[in-house]
Amino acid sequence: MNHRTGADTVTGSRLECTLVAGRGGRTRIASLLQEFPQRVTVPMYTDPGCASTAFVCVQNPTAGAFPGDDLTTRFTVGGDARLFLTQQAATQVFAGGAAATQTTVLDIAPGAVVEYVPKTVIPHADSEYRQRTEVSVSDSSVFLGWEAFAAGRIGHGERYAYQGISSRTDVLYSGRLRARESFRLAPGEADPDDPGLLGGHDYVASMLVVAPGRELTGLIAEFHAGIDATPGVTGAASTLPDGIGVSVRLLADRAPDLHRVHDLLWSTARRSVLDLGPLTSRM
Repeated sequence: MNHRTGADTVTGSRLECTLVAGRGGRTRIASLLQEFPQRVTVPMYTDPGCASTAFVCVQNPTAGAFPGDDLTTRFTVGGDARLFLTQQAATQVFAGGAAATQTTVLDIAPGAVVEYVPKTVIPHADSEYRQRTEVSVSDSSVFLGWEAFAAGRIGHGERYAYQGISSRTDVLYSGRLRARESFRLAPGEADPDDPGLLGGHDYVASMLVVAPGRELTGLIAEFHAGIDATPGVTGAASTLPDGIGVSVRLLADRAPDLHRVHDLLWSTARRSVLDLGPLTSRM
């Protein structure tokens, strides 16, 4: 691992964290390896409906991803442990050369629950960003996940001024790949405003609910009702292969619209899958 300041790159940074269910019921960190620029906060316990859930925030003092960055984040969550994982701010993707890469691996043991809400990715003009996420679950595991990307620094006149962004999420169940979601946007190759891409919207987001063995048909109907009731948002929900979960893809006109639909869908999933009340997490 090495790092430099300014527009130079940070390479090979790792953050590896293992969490377990403690004797007192609370989820705690059992092991931690963290390299600049990634750090985590100490666990906090602020869910009024589930006092055992550890809230952990990944922090990056560089404020984003620089060209050539190769950031790897791995969380291993033991049996019956509960984790809510987020970030302290939006991920700014800076320009200047090679692509920045963020890889996140979440290994969720039987009986464990992970809620993963990273903040919105905002690509700057001429930047290139590649995101890879791998989620491994087993019987009785639960994963609620979210990702969102802006069209750029819209207030700076940088709408679709980036070189490219790509995202791939793999869902493994009992060690086998069961679902893969991916997309790539490269304004120099195809206009993101075209029909079939973003169609004039400034935000694209995805939500995953992975809960093998649970009946989630009713959740899809609730998601569709919530999307239809949120102005400035369009999207749809569908069942993952083998019925292991639900996938949602969303387009939004403005950040407040994205926030509203996120809070609505997240609250719906928590109630339906976890039997818990709302828990708002700003993006």
